[in-house]
Amino acid sequence: MNCCRSTIVDQSIVVVQPGRIVFPREIVDITKKLNKKLTFSTDDFVVQIDSGKSHFELNCLDAAEYPTFPALSLTTPSVVLKGTEFSDCIKKTTFNASDSPSRPILQGVNVQLKKDCTELVCTDSHRLGRVLIPHENEHELSIVVPAKLLDKSSKAFNLELDIEIFVHEQNLMIKNGQTVYLTRLLDGKYPDTSRLIPATSKSKMVVSRKELLDGLELVKEIANSADGNANGIIKIEVKSEVSISSFQAQRGKGKVDVAYDSIEGDGEFTLSCSARYIIDALKAMETEYITFQFNGTASPFLLYPADEGKIKELQLVLPVRTA
Repeated sequence: MNCCRSTIVDQSIVVVQPGRIVFPREIVDITKKLNKKLTFSTDDFVVQIDSGKSHFELNCLDAAEYPTFPALSLTTPSVVLKGTEFSDCIKKTTFNASDSPSRPILQGVNVQLKKDCTELVCTDSHRLGRVLIPHENEHELSIVVPAKLLDKSSKAFNLELDIEIFVHEQNLMIKNGQTVYLTRLLDGKYPDTSRLIPATSKSKMVVSRKELLDGLELVKEIANSADGNANGIIKIEVKSEVSISSFQAQRGKGKVDVAYDSIEGDGEFTLSCSARYIIDALKAMETEYITFQFNGTASPFLLYPADEGKIKELQLVLPVRTA
């Protein structure tokens, strides 16, 4: 169960006669493109929309048959986040959620309220995103929220306003001004992801996020050609610089070299990974330089901002074995 309620409070809106009706979905796309004054009028179950020289008539449905918004008397939120913090956390986590129905728990984001921070973790077992927002929480809890719901809500919210999150049994309500999202939490226990994050490293490299991303975007065109243009494998070799390459017998090969800023530990290493996974991870970050933490050819590697801000974040990607 997912539902949303939004109340529009605007002095420019004039209600001539109150009423209830269910608009068709097409009305959203139509009204977005009408940039003049809009007038709505209904006749039985037909709505007429007039704007300048434009006129539309759309069939509607009876509001009496529409499901009602559940009544939850929740007064004290479990956690309050700034709109920009909420949006940033969603951007850095939800894309890691699984699309497979075989493990539905991985289609969600694990939100944990701890004494000193709020932590969001999302993984599909091949990659992982984690963010930590340092602040005090009165209560501790761990819930799993559908990733798609969080992604949709963050795009609809006014980020200048706070986000209030309420938890009641198996229900989650997210309130932002006059907009409220309600969803059922996912059943089940989220896997312990803390053990997946390496505590030590063999090498740490600082490199420009944009230059690394640009190089990956170029090489992925060849890598993807062997995998239905979806999730090709690229090779990253670090010596005196970072070499990103791909070789496909049917398509050809390509290589892009990127200079790194600094490196600690082993000065040379090689790994192979999904081009899409590492590109998605880099796009989720906004920092100028990232730290690339290498932990061994068979161990997950980490990507995180070279200069940590208030929100602490990291992206984890599993390498793949190649012949």
